Amino acid sequence: MKFYCIGWCKEDNHDKVWGAIVLSTPTPEKTRIKYLTFWGRRGKKLQTLIRYCPDEVSNVWRLKVKKGYTAIDRERLDQVYPEFQNDLEKLAVYSILRGE
Repeated sequence: MKFYCIGWCKEDNHDKVWGAIVLSTPTPEKTRIKYLTFWGRRGKKLQTLIRYCPDEVSNVWRLKVKKGYTAIDRERLDQVYPEFQNDLEKLAVYSILRGE
């Protein structure tokens, strides 16, 4: 799984993650990159949205950083949210199966 960005916000009563993974890369047949963005409170059900524009994903990420999200790497994510990989894989598979 290729992560585009991962963020974590733990301030006051907030304990949330936000990020994006790359689901597909351009091919001669398909020129768009497909991203799965995910967010939610840590330990709760994640929400997702498919996006196709790298600029859109970057803009949302910049807004999240302004709101207090800190960029974290995959290793740190596994420490703060041990169930993340399992939760995200389920969501990614469902999104792909739905044809999003």
